[in-house]
Amino acid sequence: MKRRNPENPLAVLGLPYDSMSADEAVNRIERLILSGGTHQICPVNTDVWLNALNDPHLHRIMAGCSMVIADGMPLVWVSGLLDRPLAERITGVDMVPRLAKLSAEKGYKIFLLGGRDGVADRAAELLRSRYPGAQIVGTYSPSEASLTRMNHNEILERIHAVRPDILLVAFGNPKQEKWIWMNRKRLGVPVAMGVGGSFDILIGDTKRAPEWIQRSGLEWAMRLIQEPVRLAPRYTRDFIGLMKHAPVAVAAAWLQRPYRGENQVTMASLPQALHVYVHGRLGADLGPEIMKITTGAVLSGQMMVVHLSNVKQMTAAGLGILLSVRRQLLEAGLSLSLAGLNMKQRFVLYAWCLKPLFDEWHPTIARGRAMSKERSTVAAIKLPHGADVLPAQSQIPG
Repeated sequence: MKRRNPENPLAVLGLPYDSMSADEAVNRIERLILSGGTHQICPVNTDVWLNALNDPHLHRIMAGCSMVIADGMPLVWVSGLLDRPLAERITGVDMVPRLAKLSAEKGYKIFLLGGRDGVADRAAELLRSRYPGAQIVGTYSPSEASLTRMNHNEILERIHAVRPDILLVAFGNPKQEKWIWMNRKRLGVPVAMGVGGSFDILIGDTKRAPEWIQRSGLEWAMRLIQEPVRLAPRYTRDFIGLMKHAPVAVAAAWLQRPYRGENQVTMASLPQALHVYVHGRLGADLGPEIMKITTGAVLSGQMMVVHLSNVKQMTAAGLGILLSVRRQLLEAGLSLSLAGLNMKQRFVLYAWCLKPLFDEWHPTIARGRAMSKERSTVAAIKLPHGADVLPAQSQIPG
């Protein structure tokens, strides 16, 4: 069995999933709390994944999150067909009580945002009773207005007043992911995670399937029985989306011959960019070296160009590393481009739903033009309630 490194994400159908257990996810979240800054975490089920593929801006938000966890068994199954399976399914509703337990043990403060009127309050009471000492310091259920009509300042004032360490946002996808992203610089919260309908499930308004059904990957069937009118169209759409993308992704993986030769990374620092040349197999073993080079690029303020002309095989782990590089560079206002792609590599990027996330590098393109595109420095629109929301074409970095 291939060794698993929970620090390296796996690229599965367009997103970098962190392959870890639920306990490892809680430990990672605690490290993010202590590391400073604001970190966005995104649980992804099949419906959320398909929303991302159909919305380029949402796709870039989710690909840029500090943690992406698989909240759907189909995604875990597909990961095993592409390269190696994700460690396990981790649902948002399972993470909420785990974080409440962490709060009770370590004193981290939690704010519950969203849900129907009164639901967040009931969820807070339940968590306090189950985990004595849990610091649920605030709840708020704003009106179900669109992102452009929400009173962002009022929400932020409530959050700032109690200074939470963890913000759980139950607006539903894509609204919650976009809301966290557009307000991330003003949140002042170390970790923000979208949790969808988790509060309703916790308090029992939505009945959850028994554990054996959850483990078998058939939880969706019980939910369909409970809400057929609402969920039947959604599950039909999800199934069609999987049948459209998964077979092509698997075929692209099988078209690549396994490469057993030597793998190495070389680099050349030029005035325009830091050029990185990958030889052999782009896989998990090259991760530490590539990430070390990325750290150097960030410190020196250089964009990166990764040359793949000598790559014989691209794996889910290797492309996951490139997505991590992309995220780290974008956070520093820099860019990542790929060079030397052949037709087979382009097909893999297309089949694995990654093509929209990577630009190709051409020597004739000026550095300023590439930087301008990646930074998306378009002026913000001032909304009536004072929220700075970027125009549709520039909400997302890269």
